[in-house]
Amino acid sequence: MKDLIAVVTVVALAIFGAKSCAESEWFQRKKQEADELQRSRQTPHVIREADGCKVYAFESGGRFHYFTRCPESRTTTESTWEECRMVGKVQTCDQKSETIEVTR
Repeated sequence: MKDLIAVVTVVALAIFGAKSCAESEWFQRKKQEADELQRSRQTPHVIREADGCKVYAFESGGRFHYFTRCPESRTTTESTWEECRMVGKVQTCDQKSETIEVTR
């Protein structure tokens, strides 16, 4: 019975033409959507606005970065975070920080 199912499957694939998953329209559409989402996340975009100032966010290096821009002024946005990794059974963490300065 298993042999019959295998033969029928092979014949059906030969008749209908087998496409690899990577060539399918569905896969290509999903890949394009994922690429567009990644591009939009990597492009600075406004996430909040208050008192005439705008807060922007963008993704780079696997994490989000933020900065503030206010009209007619110079702004500095500082952020700190921890990056941790496991080496065997030992977790090691490093303190990281960045400063984004916007002049206008």
